[in-house]
Amino acid sequence: MRILLTPKFAATLLLSIITGIAGLITTAATAQAQDIVGGAARTNLSGGSSGPSTSGPKRPRTQYVTNTRTVVVNRNVPVTPNKGSLVVSAEPRATIVVEPVRGGTGDEGEVPADRRTATFNDLLPGRYRVAAALEGYEEASSEVTVVKGKASDVTLNLVPITYNVQINANISTGEIRYAPVIARGTDPSTGQTLYDKIPGSDTRIVNIVGSRATLNGLRPGMYGLDVRADERAGLVGYQFLTAVINLPGKTNIDVNLERLVSTKMFSWTSIADWDVPGNWGLAARNLAVKGRGVALPNNDDYRHYADFQLISDVKMVNGVAASFVARAQNANDYYLIQLTGPSADEPYVLRGFVVRGGNPQRLTTIPIDAFTQTLRANQFFTVTMKMTDNSIRVSITDSQTGDVLPLGIITDPARNFRTGAVGIGARDNEQNEIGRFMVCANECKEG
Repeated sequence: MRILLTPKFAATLLLSIITGIAGLITTAATAQAQDIVGGAARTNLSGGSSGPSTSGPKRPRTQYVTNTRTVVVNRNVPVTPNKGSLVVSAEPRATIVVEPVRGGTGDEGEVPADRRTATFNDLLPGRYRVAAALEGYEEASSEVTVVKGKASDVTLNLVPITYNVQINANISTGEIRYAPVIARGTDPSTGQTLYDKIPGSDTRIVNIVGSRATLNGLRPGMYGLDVRADERAGLVGYQFLTAVINLPGKTNIDVNLERLVSTKMFSWTSIADWDVPGNWGLAARNLAVKGRGVALPNNDDYRHYADFQLISDVKMVNGVAASFVARAQNANDYYLIQLTGPSADEPYVLRGFVVRGGNPQRLTTIPIDAFTQTLRANQFFTVTMKMTDNSIRVSITDSQTGDVLPLGIITDPARNFRTGAVGIGARDNEQNEIGRFMVCANECKEG
């Protein structure tokens, strides 16, 4: 078997243009940076309650009395010759206890929801301890003297309770997005609880550095966390984690992201091995590509290749193109590699695309018209793709001569996808037959 390098091909390699789309992708990522995944099932990492107590209002602790009576707080302050009044300023809905230092029975009331003051009347002159409590706040108290015939006042500043949560991860660097969430229902297929971000709340972002991150100043409640590894730092193949923590609860939390990198060889034996478009099927023993679509292995073992080699036998039935997808996240996000034939919109080129949300952005176009005899319609040839890091080296083998013909290298400067499935694509009105289709981690060892 000999390798042929034509002068025209050598010149093509020198002149091939790699069009980076890092700016476009960065803009899209920035636009979504404040989002967490909505309607997601989440793993509970911390235990604890799911929010404020539902057992009733939080009551202040008493110090001088053992009994309190519930009173209706007033807006007005009546003048009573032998008794006094007390105006307490605090947060709306706070529970207030006014207890005489000398002992006896205290008064208890609640600040109205639409006000920040509560007035207690008919108090005997003397020293009183005034305390306020509210769910989610530290309790506050003060002492005040009530004078007969007058209204005294006191302000109780309730300080919000906050927590600092330390995350210890099994990855050295990455990102955590977090926001308050609420359970919204159950996934009928799995029975898992689904969560949505609370409307109007903000999502915050903290970086994982040295395997640690701290979420500062969290109020009591439930938070959704989206944890991801930094693929640009080489942390490839770690599964995205959606989780939930409850406060009060654990504040020192271990997070382990499962690593998913395919190592087994994929070689299809029946159409059941594929997740294929409905209009595709079989032609003899070959997979028949009929029009636009993407086919991916349906077994998760074969959906997380990093570096890989693909060897596939393909025939362009209508001479449009033979297309393959690499590191596919799903049927809408992947690298698309096309070898076009005589009937294509751009005949005889090798071209690569980054496809996000089904929208292709071109990376590279390399003329391959030196190999028209090998790429003829209705003739099988072998495509070999070797992907290492962010580059895909493509070659073909002539079925008649056995010659290996290097076509070129497609590179993604932005490194959009670090792992994913290897499959078959059709961007245009392509009609092809796929025979052998073999994917190996790193390199295939034939024979």
